[in-house]
Amino acid sequence: MKIRVTAKNYPQEVLRSETPVLVEFFAVWCGKCAMMEDVLDEIAKEYDGRVKVCQIEIEESAVLAAEFEVGIVPAFVVFRDGKPVNYANGVLAKDVLIRMLEI
Repeated sequence: MKIRVTAKNYPQEVLRSETPVLVEFFAVWCGKCAMMEDVLDEIAKEYDGRVKVCQIEIEESAVLAAEFEVGIVPAFVVFRDGKPVNYANGVLAKDVLIRMLEI
């Protein structure tokens, strides 16, 4: 299951997560973001309990998008122990995202 993250639940869902977190920064108007939906659903389902998949809408959470200097969407950030450890943007293959998670 994917989790919608805003500035309000970001500390709990991302920074204090006990499992690695894959965050997608996206925009509702972004066609490439829509193309990533099925891939993110698959990762969320296949790695449930081992990885948390979160989505942050850049206009709804502009402060978070600015903090990570998101200029291109979709943008992906992997967190471990509350720290960003990997970053990429654009349409990515599922195996690329899995490798980013280092699982």
